[in-house]
Amino acid sequence: MELYQSKEKLELLTDQKRKELYGLAKDVSKETIEEVCPALLRVCMNGPKGALKNELGRVIFHLQKNERISTLIGLQKLLEGALMVDQKETFEILNSSDAQDLANKIKAIL
Repeated sequence: MELYQSKEKLELLTDQKRKELYGLAKDVSKETIEEVCPALLRVCMNGPKGALKNELGRVIFHLQKNERISTLIGLQKLLEGALMVDQKETFEILNSSDAQDLANKIKAIL
């Protein structure tokens, strides 16, 4: 299964695929969310072009500012953002935690 290789391709995610991605995040435990969200935030902030400079980046910043980044909504937005910035690093983070099943399901969607 081929993963998206560029930001431009990932931005073309349909609303249906985005809903599926968000739906998968609902099955993740609170402990796993607290484990992976800081690492995914780091991926979003350290992209090759810097931090995300779009609406998604503003939402992530707002969640971080209000200390709500390690929540279900935070995970959903961070997954989307991290996949846009660096898919390889995102999947490494997910595979090195209790979220290996989530990583496999995301790969199936993409």
